[in-house]
Amino acid sequence: MIRHFLLIGGARDVAPVLRDRRPELRITTMVAVPRLHRIRHSGLCTRVIALDDSATTAEWVALARRVHELEPMHAVGAFGEYDQHRAAAIAAALGLPFHTPEVIARVYDKTLMRQRLRACGIDDTPAAAVETAQDLEHFADEHGLPLILKPRSGSGSERIVRVSTAAELPAALSQVDGDQLVERYLDGDEVSVEAFSEGGVHRIVGITRKLKDAGFVEIGHVIRAATATDEPVARYVRSVLDALGISYGPTHTELIRTVAGPRIVETHTRAGGDQLPQLLHAATGIDLVELAVRQSLGEQVLPVLDAMLAEPGRASRAGAIRYQVPPASGRLLRVDHVDEAAAMAGVTGCTLLKEPGAPLVVPMRDSDDRVAYCTSLADDVESAAAAAELAAQRLEVVLAP
Repeated sequence: MIRHFLLIGGARDVAPVLRDRRPELRITTMVAVPRLHRIRHSGLCTRVIALDDSATTAEWVALARRVHELEPMHAVGAFGEYDQHRAAAIAAALGLPFHTPEVIARVYDKTLMRQRLRACGIDDTPAAAVETAQDLEHFADEHGLPLILKPRSGSGSERIVRVSTAAELPAALSQVDGDQLVERYLDGDEVSVEAFSEGGVHRIVGITRKLKDAGFVEIGHVIRAATATDEPVARYVRSVLDALGISYGPTHTELIRTVAGPRIVETHTRAGGDQLPQLLHAATGIDLVELAVRQSLGEQVLPVLDAMLAEPGRASRAGAIRYQVPPASGRLLRVDHVDEAAAMAGVTGCTLLKEPGAPLVVPMRDSDDRVAYCTSLADDVESAAAAAELAAQRLEVVLAP
């Protein structure tokens, strides 16, 4: 019986979900100080341990081990992007179930991911680690343009550079910081695949179509249930998860549908961000985060998911999100017409992401620069996308003089 749960926090505050499943559960949360504000239900925790972001993994392990000596822990969970490598190290040290450090390393480090998939014969996209400007020049000479330069580990569409012509190469060379990956640009529609695994069995649950700005920052999504027409993508994603050693939990895999077939961009051992789990839940009734929590508590949830997927007449709609982006650089004064936008047909809500006084930057550097979003629900992807876009357009971002 799991009586004491170690929650590695900072992205999704799942303490209420844990308590709903097990009211008697004792929860210890460990979190990096910059993400402490994300722990919104600290009162449900037995203890909250916050560490400076510079703390080593060894320090995280030592503190977890000390708590374990005082009150033995029975499970480890990390449901967001941050600190999963620390959760893996703690679980390995305490002999608790979690993804192995090797699996998390392959997921976090896109260079290791590319090497693994190439070795397994799954994806041969040319890619290489970049430590110097000469490395980038050599790759461009060997594989040609266009290419993509991005961090080896990162999220939120941060610091991604596309080099399409030789004239753009000098600017890219100046941005090489010693910890990046260069890969051939993949041409095609980008989608993400929301999946759930248990015992090495993978179920493809949702397909998300992405909308990005010129700087690769995501400004919208529309999600729907996976169908039989998605089987080529589903088969490819299952092979990726097998090769990387991911055997349980939710995954969010981003890929490009090229003329040669699907090719991976990156994958994550978590449910998607940008409200995708909430949209999928609203559209299909499947809650990936709740399933992940139940699984981390020792429940076998694949039969539950399979029963939902096979249910006759199961609701299958489409959910969408559209972001309002800064109209110009400056300081935010306010966002007008939020209530009117939220009341538009098909819209399920509008949420502000910036407080008055926040600096806005154009062009956007990453997803943290977005101002607000509106979500919608409809019977088809086109209607859902249109409703969310119209609502976002109704929002008026007012900048300080």
